[in-house]
Amino acid sequence: MVEKRQSRWGGAEKRAEKKFENMAVVSETLDNLAKRMLLAEGKNPYLRGTLSIRNLEELSQNIETFEHHEAPWVADWIEYLGDTVTAKKIRDDPARFKRTVGERFTELKRQFR
Repeated sequence: MVEKRQSRWGGAEKRAEKKFENMAVVSETLDNLAKRMLLAEGKNPYLRGTLSIRNLEELSQNIETFEHHEAPWVADWIEYLGDTVTAKKIRDDPARFKRTVGERFTELKRQFR
């Protein structure tokens, strides 16, 4: 009788466990990012005239006060808070930075609350 050879990846159960572990790590990372972006504890605010924006929520609420040429500064501040992915998206497509900030805020707010 011929024995069935084990997969070097450990079979379907092992792959499912690894996928679940990866999802847990991503979820934990997103939780930490949401906390950093929405609480922004210990971070300096983004100052714009008399307006002081302390976190991503306040940025999202006041995004209409920004003009297109301020997109790089917004990207730098978002990166300072810890979100390199959103900062890269803004730098890659500065014309859509308002939409990008709104989408990221919505995504992180769902994760945080």
